[in-house]
Amino acid sequence: MTSSPEDDLAIVIGARYPVGQRMHRLTSRMARAVVLSRSVLIDVAQHREVITYGELSQSIDGAVLARHMGPLLHMISHDCEARGEPDLASLVVSASTGEVGTPDGSWAVPQRRACWEYWQDEA
Repeated sequence: MTSSPEDDLAIVIGARYPVGQRMHRLTSRMARAVVLSRSVLIDVAQHREVITYGELSQSIDGAVLARHMGPLLHMISHDCEARGEPDLASLVVSASTGEVGTPDGSWAVPQRRACWEYWQDEA
């Protein structure tokens, strides 16, 4: 029996979630990218590291291009929130700045530390 993306998500395919100022529907394609990204990001957290947008895109076989990561990272954040977990999106940074690409990145550092702590025992 093959598992589907919704089996591995806390958010719901077809539901709409805020992405910036807009609402986006979680498609099956995006759900697969969230599941793939989650696996990569948990591994990154276990090693107390960060990953660039480009590296994440490569790690998920280009399912989402680096320049189009915004909606994916928002969906990852919604999934983490629904699970009561720290925000794995905080681990995805710009290669040029070493920080998240949001206008106000003050949320990222404490969330990154929380991710490292939360998943340290899973390594």
